[in-house]
Amino acid sequence: MAKAPNLSLSQRLLLASQRMAPVAVKAALVQQLGAEQAAQLSPHMPPAQLRELIMTLPIEFLAEVTTHLDPRSILDTYLSLPDSLHLEVARRLCVIGAFATAARYAECLSPRQVKVLIYGIHDADQVLQIARHIVDIELIVQSLRSFSTSYLCKLTEAAAADANVALSARVLSGLPLSRQADICTHLAPAVLEPLLPLLLQANAALRELLPEPAQPVAELP
Repeated sequence: MAKAPNLSLSQRLLLASQRMAPVAVKAALVQQLGAEQAAQLSPHMPPAQLRELIMTLPIEFLAEVTTHLDPRSILDTYLSLPDSLHLEVARRLCVIGAFATAARYAECLSPRQVKVLIYGIHDADQVLQIARHIVDIELIVQSLRSFSTSYLCKLTEAAAADANVALSARVLSGLPLSRQADICTHLAPAVLEPLLPLLLQANAALRELLPEPAQPVAELP
């Protein structure tokens, strides 16, 4: 358990009552403290009791707390929570526009769990906004491998509309060349035009798998 630095009297009293107070009482007290103080308190609570408390709190409050909390400070507790709760909080973070926070928490999960988040959010624009803040691109690549071509095309189109084709290229270039070629053949020319040179730059062998219409046109001298 982390050492408590400068906790308020209310926070210390709540910590002291962990074993005695019913979880419903603790949940009410934590919400009275507010999201920021709850975030400060969380790393100092025993993991089992913190998990029990989290499962009792409203999703809206949990999402607000996460914006003030480094997930690594409660990592064991966070990873013990059900995927359904991860998804509900991620959805709420999307609603309030806290995409960087959603990305920070997603990076603590496995590719399988991130896949559950992507599938559950099921909004290409919101998924893209989260992906913009993820440093571990390989995590996204592994999570997307089994998604359909049509959904990967939706993500690519959302990236193009957001002027972020470079992100799509980084993600798609991590997929097998056959998948990349399949996606390219299903994209509109306006989306493919800025994307294809980036994919070919990452692996020129992709050119051999593309049908003639998708081949980049050589510039005239």
